[in-house]
Amino acid sequence: KKRTRLPIMLAALGLGLLGLASANLYGTPAEIQNGYFPGRSGDVIFMPGNMPEDTYMLLFGSSNFNGEIPKSVSIYSVKDIVSQVFGMTTGRDVSFVEDDIFNRPKLNFLVSLHGVGMDTVREHNLQNLYALSGNHPKIALEDISYPRTPLSLSVSVATGEMPSTHGIVGEAWQEQGQHTEAFKGSNHAYVANIADLMTQYFGNESLAISVSSSEAEAFAFAPHHLTENSFPCFYEQKSKSFSSTNKNSELNWSLDATMKHVGNSDVDELWSRIRYSGGDVFFAKQSNSFTVRSSSSASPVHFKLEDPVDSSLFAELFYVKYLIKKLATSTKLQKQISDNVPDTISISFRSLRGIGEKYGYESKQYLAALHVVDSAMPFFCKKLSELAPQSFVGEFILMGSPVSMDVSKISQQIQHLSLSSDTKYLPSLYFNDLKMTDRAHACQTLRMSMDVESSGLKTFCLHDLERADDVSLASVKILSTDTTVVTIEQLKKFQIVLWVSLAGAFSLLAGIIAFGCMEYERDTLLFSKRRIKEPSRS
Repeated sequence: KKRTRLPIMLAALGLGLLGLASANLYGTPAEIQNGYFPGRSGDVIFMPGNMPEDTYMLLFGSSNFNGEIPKSVSIYSVKDIVSQVFGMTTGRDVSFVEDDIFNRPKLNFLVSLHGVGMDTVREHNLQNLYALSGNHPKIALEDISYPRTPLSLSVSVATGEMPSTHGIVGEAWQEQGQHTEAFKGSNHAYVANIADLMTQYFGNESLAISVSSSEAEAFAFAPHHLTENSFPCFYEQKSKSFSSTNKNSELNWSLDATMKHVGNSDVDELWSRIRYSGGDVFFAKQSNSFTVRSSSSASPVHFKLEDPVDSSLFAELFYVKYLIKKLATSTKLQKQISDNVPDTISISFRSLRGIGEKYGYESKQYLAALHVVDSAMPFFCKKLSELAPQSFVGEFILMGSPVSMDVSKISQQIQHLSLSSDTKYLPSLYFNDLKMTDRAHACQTLRMSMDVESSGLKTFCLHDLERADDVSLASVKILSTDTTVVTIEQLKKFQIVLWVSLAGAFSLLAGIIAFGCMEYERDTLLFSKRRIKEPSRS
């Protein structure tokens, strides 16, 4: 008897297309796909084999959270949590957040601590951060993209989007062969952040203060279009001062001017917890340096304020102390915080990363700096909560233990293969002097020469992902902070989903036709062995 083979062949073809599309979609690790932005990400990316998974968020303001708080959420949900607390629509509901618009808090503070994760807290016995994590709801943050550069992570927290969407792939990158720095000129995130939503919902009266020793970090949490009440404050190493682009004299601060008149008693509140454990922090005016002994058994470590990296550590801490005091005592600023318009304060501590990169993450300088910061964090959280004691919500984020790699091994392989590339963009490499086909070959050669066991690094070739070198990213501009920008990466994923859906639909249709064409005498799941008798005619 005749058999209908065409429908079965169509079904097999559809399943084949489905598998092919899935292979193309998932050939590169998800965290690298999420961190890839066409025209900005490099040709090669190195990733350590053992990535820390210790990024955590602590929640403050328990009255704004109800129900069971989950053990983990996506890092892109931080923006949704803050938005829902203030009754702002984001499209993604957070079940444990109270969104009573008639009783919304007056203040949100978001503190980010880079270079520290829960593994760091346990390994180095950071007792104060450990106590904070035990006294407040703690949530693990997941779905973190790679590369895990501090700025890229901060922008993901602020925007609730992946780098493949917001476009900030690092502190700097190469675009069309040119060195480009984040948040310089028009190089802002392509999507709105928390401060943008606050100013859109509540107007220019909403106070938005963002602080960091890094200028780019300060702008990462600031509105795209600064208002009269938007103050990104950052540290200028040359002048050793914090200043705001809005030129608010109340928020300007100088390290040198402060240290000329400071006494050790003026900063005792920051170091009191170190002294409880037998250590000490002491400022010597003659040498213009701080001496830190993290415990009674630790050897003293000296930090010179003439050194830009060392001075950033103490300037960041002193300025945050100064800022909180100014917010509590300034008539104008306190009036803004106590009014009915919600405000946001974002503080990003970046100096620890600088200490670790300069001295090494196993150095005595980094260990001493860890304990200095550990001593100050509970004080800052307490004082921030007191700015609006009955009406506040806060998030304290340990951004994860540092990810480091042996740059010398990578440089040796680049020289050995006679490749022209700059290691200052690591973990990404760019081969701008090569054609696309030559770049792919160079990456494959580098991947084969980099032994995973000896280097501890996995090498990925980003030419497997769609490049957009012939497409000018200048055409992808943010028209307004509430405009959704469709990137090339999103278009690529849309095409994949479209063809996967079509393949699945044709497979289903072919299967239905195949079943419909089967003869009912055959033993199938749908029919019995008996031949169905035709009804008798009378």
